[in-house]
This record gives sequence, structure tokens and C-alpha cells, in this order.
Amino acid sequence: MFDLQDFVAEHQRALFNFACQLTRSEDEADDLLQDTWIKCMLHQQLLSSLTTAKQRSWLFTVLKHRWLDICRHRKLERKVQAELDKPVTNPVQVYNLEPHLEQLSPLEQQILRMKFWEEKNSREIAAELKLPEGTVRWRLKQALDQLRRLIEKSDKEARCLP
Repeated sequence: MFDLQDFVAEHQRALFNFACQLTRSEDEADDLLQDTWIKCMLHQQLLSSLTTAKQRSWLFTVLKHRWLDICRHRKLERKVQAELDKPVTNPVQVYNLEPHLEQLSPLEQQILRMKFWEEKNSREIAAELKLPEGTVRWRLKQALDQLRRLIEKSDKEARCLP
């Protein structure tokens, strides 16, 4: 039978030192070691069939892979945070939409602004403008179609200029 307490006592110091080298923090090393022991408890049958050297190799591999998972997760978190920290660019300025928006009816302009700048849904827009939801959705589609046509026309004219 596999005695977990003896097993932990036998490998604790070496694993802790390795975890400290990886993490450069005793607190993180403790957390990493705890994750490794949990995995060890789940695989007691496998570990009991291995030699001591292979058990230690298995433990070091599990600990290292868990650390790599943590590092990948942190890298992803930094990427997401960097994206969130980027200033939001106003699409009207980026795509020079203002002249095109001005060609729409005042109601269509208002619906577009409420939908895309204020991030309201059709129910909220309908309630605020005292219109049926279906009318709001239809007017939104009409406005987007018209805006698309105006932008395409403008692009074609810009390409034709010398």
C-alpha cells in the first residue's frame, strides 16, 4: 500500500527548492507544491508502481507543467489587460462617418447613436423614443444599409480621383 505521508516527507524538500527556483517566491512555491500534492493524491496507484527515481521525476514534471500553465495564464491575462487599457477609438473619426451620418434622417441618426454609442438595445431605444421595437429595428437596418451605401459611394469616388 502507498503511504502518502512518507512519500510527501521523502520528496517535500527537493520539490519545494525546485518550486522556489521556478517562482522566486516562497508563497507561490507553496501553492505550486500544494497543486502537485493534490495531483499526487489522484494518481497514487500509478506512483506506487514506480521506482523512487521515477516517482521523483514524475513529481518534478507535474510541478514544472503546473508552473508553465500558471505562466501561460498570466501572459494571457496581461494581453487581455493591455487590450482593455487601450483607448477606445471613436469609429466616427476612424472611418470619417460624420459627413455620411449627416445625410441620414434625424431619427436614424439618433437610433444609430443610441445603439452604437450608448450601447442600448432595441427595447431600450423603443421605450425612450416611444416607438414599437419592430420599428426601431427596421429603422436601424435602414440606417445601416444607407450608411453602407454612402460609404461605398464615397470610396468609389475617392478611387476615381487622380
